[in-house]
Amino acid sequence: MKILGLIFLLTSLVACVAPTTQRTKPNDAAVAIEAEKQREIALREALENQNRLLEVGAPILEKSLSFCKDRKRKSIGITFRNKYDYEDEYHALAISKLELGEPLEITYVIKSTPAAKAGLKVGDILLSVNGINIATGKGASKNFSKFLKKEIKKSAILSFEVIRNNQNQSFSITPVEGCDYPLILTGDSAVNAFADGNSVYVTQGMMDFTKTDDELALVIAHELAHNTMRHIDAKRTNAMGGLVIDILIGVLTGVDTQGMFTQNFAQAYSQEFESEADYVGLYMSQISGYDITEAAYFWRRMGVKHPGSIDKNHAASHPSSPERFVSIEDTIKEIETKKTTGEVLMPNIDENAIDSRERPAESQADRIGF
Repeated sequence: MKILGLIFLLTSLVACVAPTTQRTKPNDAAVAIEAEKQREIALREALENQNRLLEVGAPILEKSLSFCKDRKRKSIGITFRNKYDYEDEYHALAISKLELGEPLEITYVIKSTPAAKAGLKVGDILLSVNGINIATGKGASKNFSKFLKKEIKKSAILSFEVIRNNQNQSFSITPVEGCDYPLILTGDSAVNAFADGNSVYVTQGMMDFTKTDDELALVIAHELAHNTMRHIDAKRTNAMGGLVIDILIGVLTGVDTQGMFTQNFAQAYSQEFESEADYVGLYMSQISGYDITEAAYFWRRMGVKHPGSIDKNHAASHPSSPERFVSIEDTIKEIETKKTTGEVLMPNIDENAIDSRERPAESQADRIGF
């Protein structure tokens, strides 16, 4: 009982202090309305970021074809949705604010793409492609994506029929070829981007961090370079050597290394891969029409945002920011020299070494980051 009494005494001594002001309790209806407003803002910002990612990335995917080898596909430059592409609380917003319904509607047209040149516009309702009617309702977006890919492979020119201002209109579109590495926006607020061998991922945080399209182009091109240089496969190959050691130690000594050597070997040359992605990515940005003269400044900002990267750390997977700055400046000088002398703007790389790396499987889970 003495112990119990002591506990009550200590509890009373350290009791939390409550607010003393007399505030009006928020009206539940007003709170619900505010929550709806914030969801709408979040939705619109996400859509704006996605459109910006596609807009900036489209020229890079098209102009970097020489790097992509067997990873190529044709596209026309549109996004499309209906109300079923949004779930839960965003479903109602898709109907009330985005004014989406059962049919598929064009939600964005990337500038300077075949769709834009042909005259398609945001708000056009998709009726048919090459005379085949487009389904509506649930699953329409997924089904149309598959259908459109097949039609693009079969036809040099696509015939689109849409409804605009309650009138049917027809358009002929000639798809263009680009790198087959989709650009995907993630909802993460961290300043990051990464590649998995099949796609390029950019976070909401990175979209907010990049002040200009030229900076965003650097990010996209860097990650695309990871894919085209097949760094994921190189990491997997390196990891196999460590896996052999882990297995041998387990068999010979009975000690579980918990994959220590596999993990360490996977990190071999990680800094070099990052530097290589910077190097190749700068060429991609340049040939895609973006200004790379301030590229090093972007890395200065990254160094300020992530101060830990300023000091050289040989165990880290990324080069230190000062080293990155100097290397990028050297690459810019190299590119300027080639422009002056009329040389082809291609990085100095060993094509045979890249070809020897195995193409990643669609289910590849490994990734390499920014």
